[in-house]
Amino acid sequence: MAGRRPGRPPVAPEQRQRTNADPVVGGDGWTEIERAPFVGEAPALPEWLADVSGEAVAIYRELAGLPQAATWGPGTWFELHLALPLIERYLKRPGSENFKAIISTLGAGLRLTEDDMQRGRLRWRSAQDEDDDGEVPSGVSDIAERRKRLTG
Repeated sequence: MAGRRPGRPPVAPEQRQRTNADPVVGGDGWTEIERAPFVGEAPALPEWLADVSGEAVAIYRELAGLPQAATWGPGTWFELHLALPLIERYLKRPGSENFKAIISTLGAGLRLTEDDMQRGRLRWRSAQDEDDDGEVPSGVSDIAERRKRLTG
């Protein structure tokens, strides 16, 4: 036959087997966080940061109280500790170069902006999304019903 490639014939879609795994099992891959400030325990500053000024420590406490801080692991906290001297240098001598260095160092790693949060697949949990009993509001369609309607 002209135009046929050598090899196995095509397999019917219902008989195909997946060879890749779901990237996120049991969810859509997004982590929802509350808008409330993080009240957990922030790691203490390491002893090698003993000469950091009170203003830099105040900024550290401010960053540690952000809602995103609930998702930070030990590596992220260590990155923040390493950036404190850079923050202190900016406070002593504000300028665009120091500001750009801080933003490039902390921006995406700490998920400070909404764009960084989206890249990290974080979103705010909204109180309007659920009723008091945890059910979906009447104006929102159920995703399973919508799929059935669209594919049926």
